Amino acid sequence: MPFRSRHPRTLLAYAALLDHSIERIAEVSADAREFDREEIYRLTDVWDNNTAALFAAAAARFRWTRALQACWALRWMADFSPVRRAWMVEQTAAAGVPVERLLRRPVPEPTAPGQWHRFYRGCMTAELNGSGSELTEGLAAEYDLPAAAFLGLMVERRGADRLDGWCEFELPRRYAGGGPRTARLTVSFEDPEDLRFDGGRDTTGLSLEAGPDGVVLRLGATGVLRCRSVRLNLDDDHWEDSPTGRRFAAAHPERRERHGVRQWILPVLRSAGGPADAGRVLRAAMIAARRVRFAGAAADAPLRAVTTALAGAGPRILAAGAVRRRADRNAAFEALVADWFRRGGPDFAEAVTGYVTVPEELRPVGPPARPTVRALPARLALVLYRLPSTPVEYSHPAYARLCFAQPSANDPDAPWTLRSRGFGHPVALAFTLDAFRHTAVPDLAPDRLAFGPHLTATGTPDPY
Repeated sequence: MPFRSRHPRTLLAYAALLDHSIERIAEVSADAREFDREEIYRLTDVWDNNTAALFAAAAARFRWTRALQACWALRWMADFSPVRRAWMVEQTAAAGVPVERLLRRPVPEPTAPGQWHRFYRGCMTAELNGSGSELTEGLAAEYDLPAAAFLGLMVERRGADRLDGWCEFELPRRYAGGGPRTARLTVSFEDPEDLRFDGGRDTTGLSLEAGPDGVVLRLGATGVLRCRSVRLNLDDDHWEDSPTGRRFAAAHPERRERHGVRQWILPVLRSAGGPADAGRVLRAAMIAARRVRFAGAAADAPLRAVTTALAGAGPRILAAGAVRRRADRNAAFEALVADWFRRGGPDFAEAVTGYVTVPEELRPVGPPARPTVRALPARLALVLYRLPSTPVEYSHPAYARLCFAQPSANDPDAPWTLRSRGFGHPVALAFTLDAFRHTAVPDLAPDRLAFGPHLTATGTPDPY
């Protein structure tokens, strides 16, 4: 088959970002002891809204249209956030096709600790470290922290050594004004020095103390969190009615929307037939892998099947798109998709079923078995605990979810896999930070799980 001239650098950079995403997902999911759920989610999320443009650019008829479509798409991708832009700059430079000069300048992110910064109206964020007493005093003056209602928490391992987490509260307002919707405070933290939680004790009340040794958060009767710093995310529609909010609004007026200016929309050139079908398969696979964003689905997301099927996809997409005749080009993309199904196997076919047409011989015959926790040596990977939520749009019963990294029962040298266990209402959970520091064999019963002396969970077994 005759091929076109070499690919534009912008298109090569686009394909390099796809290949890096797939390689990195495979790397951080290969062994559950180094699993990084947040990074996998961040990488897969890139390809929800950026896949169609890649295939449209790869299959465009003229070289200049391929270069232009890829340039548009790279700018669109970078405009999502400064973090994504920095990732693109780093990875394309490493691949030898830098794109930084093509991108818009990044919007500077607020970095000053101890000060509120606006995400958008009613949603504020601030970093609290040892010198943030003014921030904690303002919160205590404007919200009834001793009456704060605890909503839930999560702690998870990121990679081999890092721990991240958050805890969430509903805050009654002290200041005049406000509406029926209560304020919510989410406290995010990294690498805690101490953590103790017991959901069976009184969890009402919150205190934040900032000092030379860092930040101490006390939760209810016995809960304690100590770390060097935390990030506060305050969601309060009426925050600007408070004294602090009024001062902030006067000093930092919200930027007005420019009327009559159309929102920046990515122009995608027409792509149909084989390229569009292949793009839908790749996007569906990435969406299936993106299920790791939900703690309960992290253990059974089809990461190995997706990364095995799509390994080296970037150059192969460009090669298929470079075929001159439309019929031959469609055939090249059909062959590429067939090879993805062959390499990914039934798990890959199951992942994209419901999004695209799957060949009859590859359609799954039943739901895959869920990887459940076994009585084998384990390392705690994730703890999620939620109390019942009352608003209709977010309503859910109380539940707990635990994820462990465990070895294979038959091959001790094989990579460890992620296994999950859930409990529903009524549920109780107590654990300390030592649960993440030790390897132990879980003590399992239908309505109870104990992980040494460091963690105990009880409740109704979750069938999912």
